[in-house]
Amino acid sequence: MAGRRPKPTVLKLVEGNRGKRAINKREPKPRREIPSCPAHLSDVSKVAWGRLTVLLDRMGVLTEADSLALERLCDWYAEILECRELIARDGRTYTTTTAQGDTLIKANPAASQLRGADSQFKSYLVEFGLTPAARSKVQAVGDGDDSDKADPLKEFFG
Repeated sequence: MAGRRPKPTVLKLVEGNRGKRAINKREPKPRREIPSCPAHLSDVSKVAWGRLTVLLDRMGVLTEADSLALERLCDWYAEILECRELIARDGRTYTTTTAQGDTLIKANPAASQLRGADSQFKSYLVEFGLTPAARSKVQAVGDGDDSDKADPLKEFFG
């Protein structure tokens, strides 16, 4: 889908729906919970998962529907660390000799992979409100503390 990303309904309501577009009254509202870490993640991704789930839960933005996006965020982070390690070991460039005997200095493919991974990583950071600019646009669920305290129906429905 091209064009601007749709504005979340809660943000339309807070700002007064200046565009006068119809408000989705049936927008899904997934439960706030910390999803289980997938077993297939690498060790680096699992560490990132643990750190991020705690942070995102404290921010009040993590729900049961976020596990796949969070998995990708952790995978991109692991790829960034792997590319950095390759660049640290092999350098940003390497020297090669052509069939004619000329010497060429070429960019390490890991440097290009790092740029791509960093770009993807940033897009997932924005999705979760983990950059200063993105955070200013995120509407958190609850107050960032224990959301169970704010649920008046909890005592009746557990």
